Amino acid sequence: MVIAIIAQAALLLYHQSTTWCDFFPFNGVRFTKASERRVEAAVNFILMTLPLIGFGLRWAPLMKFGLVYYVALFAIECATWWAPYFFGASQKWLDIYTRVHSKTINLLPRRERNPMPNLEHLILMGLTLLAAASTWIGYREICVGPIPSLWIGWVVGIFLTVGTASQMVGNAKIPNENITQGS
Repeated sequence: MVIAIIAQAALLLYHQSTTWCDFFPFNGVRFTKASERRVEAAVNFILMTLPLIGFGLRWAPLMKFGLVYYVALFAIECATWWAPYFFGASQKWLDIYTRVHSKTINLLPRRERNPMPNLEHLILMGLTLLAAASTWIGYREICVGPIPSLWIGWVVGIFLTVGTASQMVGNAKIPNENITQGS
């Protein structure tokens, strides 16, 4: 259970620091609007704090929320980054990526003009996956027996993931004649 709390806290601290602090070229915070940072920080602070409270107080409803939340969050992160990387991006996502993330540290090979997960977000996905796995393990340590049916949470998570992927990839084909060599 201690590892779950540490992983959840590490994810929360990493996310909040990379949302608020300018670590360019590691992140693109300097290219975001203050209103964008406020919304992202507030929503994620609330959602990432709930499982921490649940595990800290051993309160089952918030612990169960964490079981669904971290898996759904990881799926949404993948839908946001990996789907456009492999299948192309919607124009809206391409515009946001170009403005905020295109000048940050990228380790992956370029795939035409497709957005690619930068180093900041690769680390974020790793921490999210660690939080998800340790939350499951921590829950099993505290609550022996079958894991409760979480089908409503999974349905909501699938809906959000599919919605995210469709917004990020929708109308993704960018004509090849608009792609310049060497970019």
